[in-house]
Amino acid sequence: MSPTRAGIATAVIVLCAVAAPRPSLALDLESALLKVTAANPTLAAGVARAEAAKRRVGPAGAWESPTLELGVVNVPTSGGLDSDPMTMEMLRLSQRVPAFGANRLAREAARAEASGEAAAAEVSLLEIWGMTWETYGDAYVAGELARLAEAHDTEMAHMILAARARYESGNGRLEDILRAQAEQANTLSDAASFRAEEAQGHARLDALRGIEPGPVTEWLAPPPAVVIPATPDAWLAALGPAHPRLRAQRAQVDRYRLEARAARRAIWPDLELSGTYGRREPLLGRFSQPDMFSASVAWTLPIFAISRQRAEAAGLDAMARASDAERTAAELDLRARVLAAHAAAVAAQRAVALLADTVVTTQRRASDASWISYRAGTTDLWRVFESTHALYADEIALLRARQDLSRAEAQLLSLTGRGDLLGISLAPPAERSGR
Repeated sequence: MSPTRAGIATAVIVLCAVAAPRPSLALDLESALLKVTAANPTLAAGVARAEAAKRRVGPAGAWESPTLELGVVNVPTSGGLDSDPMTMEMLRLSQRVPAFGANRLAREAARAEASGEAAAAEVSLLEIWGMTWETYGDAYVAGELARLAEAHDTEMAHMILAARARYESGNGRLEDILRAQAEQANTLSDAASFRAEEAQGHARLDALRGIEPGPVTEWLAPPPAVVIPATPDAWLAALGPAHPRLRAQRAQVDRYRLEARAARRAIWPDLELSGTYGRREPLLGRFSQPDMFSASVAWTLPIFAISRQRAEAAGLDAMARASDAERTAAELDLRARVLAAHAAAVAAQRAVALLADTVVTTQRRASDASWISYRAGTTDLWRVFESTHALYADEIALLRARQDLSRAEAQLLSLTGRGDLLGISLAPPAERSGR
């Protein structure tokens, strides 16, 4: 290949890579996270459940409704309300009073349930943030892979032309043409697969933002480049008692314990107050009579509920112990997953640095050198093909390493909510819920 021809081919390759069509709309990761926070239907469902639990707190501790009774007493069978001095028109009002705090405990249990639902909504928020980060990274990397494959396809097309020209002039080999054609076919297959990955990522990103998935209409800006610290201390610091997953487990423990206390308290008698007012007609229509009233205090005797309430309380105590054990397990699991995600992020970050700064750079220089040698006539086209193929494979490995890094960062965000450590400003869940 002449220097002029090689220069033209190189220029065309660069032009195709730079001028490849992209969607007109741009989206960055921070904007995607904010849109997901505002419009994700799963998050909306969690907020609604938390609101419903909050509304149940008041009714849980309400007293029973009073009883109003109207009637007549001591009416002779002969009829008439003025023939007997004991005949009265009666009004009676009674109210049961939970004297030993069963209702208060029920209200506190409902309040603990509401606190748990609010914490569960925050856990969902963290999980959705992590899913969004991972989905965005997958879609971005898939788009970059597709553009890389399309640029490599253009380079293979020019290599086929060069191999055919040399073969027809009697200076080349048929296998150079065939291998370049096979490489081009594999590249086209790669491009189709990468475009499919990109479409899948955009569809998931649309669904997370609460919009109907459709064709790829947005260009994704590169995710923020941050340096993952060598130690996970900053991430582990977010796993304190205020972590929403641990708060949800703690609230569940409190709820079961309070319900167990309320069940035991139901064994104690409740107080019932009642008052009656009796109005009397004038006796025989001539002799006035004073009205009468009465008042009483009664105690319920839950004799037949003792065994049932004790069994219910014992079951709730067991559930509280189970939930407490689950809280401990959740705390250990969170620490283990943060350590694992941090280790994966550090390893991926190291791989990205080595591939970007050493491997790909060296392979690109080797590819340029092979083209120069080919133009000078000191090597054959097969060496150029090998260098070009190796560069393409290493560039794919670099993008996949960046995808692994993005996924590890997404896991850290999902576990801790510390977007500030990843270069994204996100309000902590506790602030969003007004705590």
